[in-house]
Amino acid sequence: DAVEKLNSLQTNFAVLDAVRKSGGSANKNALPEMVEFVRRSGYEPEDFDELNLIHVTGTKGKGSTCALTESILRNYEGSKKIKTGLYTSPHLMEVRERIRINGAPISQELFAKYFFEVWDRLDTSGDGSKPGYFRYLTALAFHVFKQEKVDVAILEVGIGGAYDSTNIIHKPVVCGVAALGIDHVSVLGSTLGQIAWNKGGIFKEGVPAFTSEQPEEGLTVLQSRAEELHASELNVVPAFTTEQLSGITIGLAGKHQVANAALASAMCRAWVEKTLGEKVETGSGVPKAFAKGLISAQWPGRGQIMVRNNKPRITWFFDGAHTAESIRVCADWFKEAVQKDNQRNVKRVLLFNCTGPRDGDTLLGPLAKIQSEIQFDHAVFTPTVTFASNTYRGDLVNNNAALDLELTTQKTLAACWTKQVGLAAEAGSLQKQSEGAVVNTTVLPSIEHSVNWIDDYVRVAVAKGEAEHVQVLVTGSLHLVGGIQSVLECDVI
Repeated sequence: DAVEKLNSLQTNFAVLDAVRKSGGSANKNALPEMVEFVRRSGYEPEDFDELNLIHVTGTKGKGSTCALTESILRNYEGSKKIKTGLYTSPHLMEVRERIRINGAPISQELFAKYFFEVWDRLDTSGDGSKPGYFRYLTALAFHVFKQEKVDVAILEVGIGGAYDSTNIIHKPVVCGVAALGIDHVSVLGSTLGQIAWNKGGIFKEGVPAFTSEQPEEGLTVLQSRAEELHASELNVVPAFTTEQLSGITIGLAGKHQVANAALASAMCRAWVEKTLGEKVETGSGVPKAFAKGLISAQWPGRGQIMVRNNKPRITWFFDGAHTAESIRVCADWFKEAVQKDNQRNVKRVLLFNCTGPRDGDTLLGPLAKIQSEIQFDHAVFTPTVTFASNTYRGDLVNNNAALDLELTTQKTLAACWTKQVGLAAEAGSLQKQSEGAVVNTTVLPSIEHSVNWIDDYVRVAVAKGEAEHVQVLVTGSLHLVGGIQSVLECDVI
């Protein structure tokens, strides 16, 4: 019942499209409206100061940074055990993944309990109206963290920062900005400077801010925003070096995680020293008290590798990358990961989808460029319609994208893939493909269709002796990753 009511708050595609076409100006009233919803749910924004908040934004890596931050504090070996709250988006399989206590999604029972407490308060106050889906979940997360009495709440910004519904908070302990890039241009702006202006909107007076190393254009704007909003300081945090890690293997896969881990560690150090009054000794490397958290950190759907016991001939590689920069990182990670997988006589399949008004050529280009080393034998394109039948899990309902019965987007992506593979071949990066070689693509109407297609592909390849193993890269959208894992009946992590 809670999930069904929550889904009724999803903004339909037409409304989202109007916001995009307004250039984001329709979001200018977002914060005053969010404050009013929070008040009607029984709180003032100042009430959340006691949650000892850590607020994190960025274009790529903000979710990983939040996961690392939470793991460091939960596993901190100091004077007390720290009870953590973590709010992130989107979810992979179940909406309760977005609100975690001590690293675990809240239970179905607690989700329903707290959901209806907020719902009923909004029903009986003001005009009875409800906020949209993300705003409601944000208000719910604040309520959960207050009721569960967490020692720290780590908040991941949804989109941007300045007008994001998480930005109603008054006095976080620390703010952070992960790597900047180009995304959500219709809402945040088309240049790195405009996007940085939005991201820097989370800075607060007297509150220290930290950022990963950024391109000059972005960093200049972040520094300007820090001064404008009177942040106590803006610290630029270099990525950890191999020497600094000193044998520590970060729990999240990918070379880029050394930057996210460094940012998370810097924020945690500031948090511990300010909140607990304890000095964190860093020496020349990772603080000893943070090592366990970095090693044990988990973040499903990002750089995740999985083999199912009942289908041992398929290795699934999941990465929810959905921007040009993150796809490039994904391509590098996959190239390295399949070589470590050490399979012989192998075929590889790309399973791809991207949502919203994104550029297929830009996203697929980096994957085409690794073909000379990592050959994709087939590419499959599917919408984020999870199940082929009317049987579905309510958590996976998504009204935020237009229903495309003609599969126009998927057909366009398939054409983009063929084009990009051809361009890579012309550039001399495809040694393995002769000129004019056929590029194999398939367009399917659902994620369930895609999983069944892959099962058949493996069965035929093995029967014909063409392969003993198939490696599947699933990327382009976290919604796609979550849908695949739901069809595969993975456990919620």
